[in-house]
Amino acid sequence: FCFYLLQHSVSRANCNKIIMLFTDGGEERAQEIFHKYNEDKKVKITRLIKLLKIKRLAIYYSKMALFLFKFLGYYYEIPSIGAIRINTQEYLDVLGRPMVLAGEKAKQVQWTNVYLDAL
Repeated sequence: FCFYLLQHSVSRANCNKIIMLFTDGGEERAQEIFHKYNEDKKVKITRLIKLLKIKRLAIYYSKMALFLFKFLGYYYEIPSIGAIRINTQEYLDVLGRPMVLAGEKAKQVQWTNVYLDAL
């Protein structure tokens, strides 16, 4: 569903389009879906957030990190549910990187949520 929205939405302001994948280890089909819908790697920024650190899944998470790097994504570990907001806000710096060289006019940014009725 998220790939469909990215491919069929109209960008009126050249906004960054991202997919954030929140997981605690239950997304066995993620690689299959990314290979099917993002084979050409047009969706450049992906993100995995691990909500709970579980030692027995360490190998699985290292595989997910490699998978995300393959699709030019980012991998973060969040140790608790309470830390989600701060880690998500820190990611805004990553989203703003391409705008650094765009001049002062481009730096007038307003962050908003997705409005499905506007797509």
